[in-house]
Amino acid sequence: MAIVGLGGLGKTTLAQLVFNDEKVCQHFRKRIWVCVSDEFDGKRLTRSIIESITGSECNLKDMHSLQRILREQLRGERFLLVLDDVWNEDHEKWDRLRALLSGCATRGSKVIVTTRSARVASIMGTVSPHLLNGLSDQDCWVLFEKRAFGFGGAVKTPNLVAIGKDIVSKCAGLPLAAKALGSLMRFRRGEREWVAVKDNEIWRLPEHENQILPSLRLSYNHLPSRLKPCFAYCSIFPKNYVVRKETLVQLWMAEGFLIHDYNSFETEDIGNGYVDELLERSLFQNGDEDTDGVVRQVKMHDLVHDLAHSVAGEEGSVADEASGYAFREGCRYLSFVYDRPISESKPLPFLNEANKLRSFYFIAEGNMKYLQQNGAQVFRLDAEGGMLEADNNKEKASKPAELSDILSSLKLLRALHLNRYPLIREIPVLIGKMKHLRYLDLSSTIIEVVPPCVGLLHNLQTLNLSCCRGLRMLPDSIGQLSNLLTLDLEGCSSLQSLPGSIGCLKNLRKLDLSLSQYVQALPASLSRLSNLQDLRLRHCYSMRDLPVKMKDMKSLIHLDITSCVELTCIPAGIGQLSSLRTLPIFIVGGKTNCSLKELGSLSIEGQLYIKHLENVTNPHEAKEANLKEKQGLRSLRLSWDKNVYRAPGQSSDDNLSDDEEFGSYVIDFLLLHNMVPEADLVDDVLENLQPDTNISELEIEGYVGKKFPTWMMDLSLLPNLVDLTLDSCIRCETLPPLGQLPHLKVLRLRLLCAIRCIDSSFYGGHAAFPVLEELMISMMFMLQEWSGTSEGELFPSLTKLTLGSCPLLRELPSNFPSVKHLNMNMEDELLLSNLQEGAFPNLKHLHVGEFDEDSIPEVISLLMESVESYSVESKPRPQDDDPLAMSSLCFAKYPVYAGTTILPIFTPNRF
Repeated sequence: MAIVGLGGLGKTTLAQLVFNDEKVCQHFRKRIWVCVSDEFDGKRLTRSIIESITGSECNLKDMHSLQRILREQLRGERFLLVLDDVWNEDHEKWDRLRALLSGCATRGSKVIVTTRSARVASIMGTVSPHLLNGLSDQDCWVLFEKRAFGFGGAVKTPNLVAIGKDIVSKCAGLPLAAKALGSLMRFRRGEREWVAVKDNEIWRLPEHENQILPSLRLSYNHLPSRLKPCFAYCSIFPKNYVVRKETLVQLWMAEGFLIHDYNSFETEDIGNGYVDELLERSLFQNGDEDTDGVVRQVKMHDLVHDLAHSVAGEEGSVADEASGYAFREGCRYLSFVYDRPISESKPLPFLNEANKLRSFYFIAEGNMKYLQQNGAQVFRLDAEGGMLEADNNKEKASKPAELSDILSSLKLLRALHLNRYPLIREIPVLIGKMKHLRYLDLSSTIIEVVPPCVGLLHNLQTLNLSCCRGLRMLPDSIGQLSNLLTLDLEGCSSLQSLPGSIGCLKNLRKLDLSLSQYVQALPASLSRLSNLQDLRLRHCYSMRDLPVKMKDMKSLIHLDITSCVELTCIPAGIGQLSSLRTLPIFIVGGKTNCSLKELGSLSIEGQLYIKHLENVTNPHEAKEANLKEKQGLRSLRLSWDKNVYRAPGQSSDDNLSDDEEFGSYVIDFLLLHNMVPEADLVDDVLENLQPDTNISELEIEGYVGKKFPTWMMDLSLLPNLVDLTLDSCIRCETLPPLGQLPHLKVLRLRLLCAIRCIDSSFYGGHAAFPVLEELMISMMFMLQEWSGTSEGELFPSLTKLTLGSCPLLRELPSNFPSVKHLNMNMEDELLLSNLQEGAFPNLKHLHVGEFDEDSIPEVISLLMESVESYSVESKPRPQDDDPLAMSSLCFAKYPVYAGTTILPIFTPNRF
């Protein structure tokens, strides 16, 4: 089936709505999306389809092998394939692809094509095409009006409305045009300016001269002069390319496009403002979300890209192998797209003639999971293209002389982007002569050493060496880069330390060392970086110490120490960093004796994990932390080491046995109430750690108080809570009335060993847990009763239940008709009996722990045959090489695979 319509009419959007529809997802076992664009090459399309199915790069070269793999992937599967933006009018090419798909398609499989050409639709379609007509003037007006007169826009007057409707009538029914014009008029407040747009001569261009929509051309013509070169520069990116905002701003900076409007603004802030303004004017679109749900990428609609290409003229160009490496003589900004494994020979010989070039941007085409060099060297990349591992075969990596050949011709170069270019093992000495270079990206390459000559790049602003896993050290000369603003070393897993000269980078704004797993400490000189705003140390698992004088880093805004598990203390005086907004971990006490009240003056946002609260000796200190006033805080984790409060002679849970009597051990030592007197202080400490009402995630771990705080009992104080975990609160005998939290979706209750009953007080009234989707009740060794409620359905939205190690529990409060995911232990007789009686009637996914293949209950065997997926985890057994270490074997079946896949993993045996 073909969807046909003009560019900007919404063909891709309509196809996406169909592709992501819930019923469509349930109907088709496999859904495949391929962007075709200009070249309809059978081999490339087959490879792209395989990559879309498997989620990994396919490097097969011959068509026979590609066809065999595709048949294997699609055999017996009902699939939906979307071919987006097709231009091919060659019958034979389509017939060959159709024959291949028909040969492996199951009855009911469908192909959707989006195209601007009715002829393409007639060639590819087997049913009547869906002709996408333009919007009515009234619908276009709705889009235009929302943009033009929205908050902060033009004042809506009768005259402007009349003029606006005349402008909308020129949009040809295209939603993209209506949005672009509306965004343009948002910045035009006077009636005379609106009339000038309505009467602009560009609307009267002859059709053959009007290849770019007049509305988009007008949007460009009315851009402020500061934005025009930034927009035109984006012509170097190929169509459908998604670029990170940060990278784009750094490239603009390298070209000198960012004008300081006010002295108080940093250059990066100005660049981010430019991106936002182009987004507001609909000349940019938001790209995909990052893993944290934040959109940090932008892209262009095809028509907008055509406009950028048009206005850039001969200065901007995209070269590839298919075009014969062609680019215009006056080209200053060039990208090169390479969509296959790079051989030992150089793919960039044409650059020797590009002596006017100022930006070169290498693109490894597609969202590659793998890059392969001559079938020998394989790089494994993460979802964002970062290199995770590479083999040790570097024989075919390029010699310095080969890169020198390229650099010798590019004397005017300001930006060099060679991300994922696998032929670079060393940086040639010649790079020290590139005096104009301001942006250098060698990320995801196999370089091991940065030569001292890099210190001669005095104009360098951005140095990106992220995911260079072989990089062992930086030279002392790095401190000579007086204009360096960004140093990205994320994922440099062989790096063990930074040179002391790092403290000389007075203008450095961002330093990223995330995933540098061997770095144990930072140079003391780092505290001299008074302009550093962003210090990222995520997943630096060996990091033990931060600079003692970190309080001198007055500009620091983000200190990301997420998962720095070996960190033992926080530098004293950190509360003096008045600009600090990101501090995910705060450790009370330690060798710096950092007080909890240091948090009081900080406006921490996002997440905060406060560790070692057992070191708080005065409850008033917790009140001085002032968590109640931190309105930007969304996730809060509070943790005590409960072993500290044990009376002399009590055993520690660090030495617990893991055998069949595990539960009785836990009860014996956790329910003892003769703890040291200091344990009674924690009630007041937690009471004084009340968060702001904006908190959405809360975890309390190791709390040894006897009752939960009043701010957890009065649910009006936690109105936005979505995710709650109560773990090892060993002496609390009553749960808060959590059922009345209106937005709670995830609830985990673990090791609440004094809780004997879950009853009406837990629900707090009628219509309890209206949106709860996931519930865990685990290791509740004294839990005997779990009653339901007579007022409405219990847990109406619950889809995932984890229940285990509750040996005294006698019955379940419901048969849980909405639950689709169940995690349980094989030995749980209560759950086995309820399953036999018809509980969980809509179960689709099952995980079973404590699995014993010698005695599988019949009800479990039947479930394994009926559910869509299951995984079973064997009981832990001693490892052959270490009798004290326990491992489990997990067997899993998933719908994507035929049969059973066996995956050995190491995992704990308790929920």
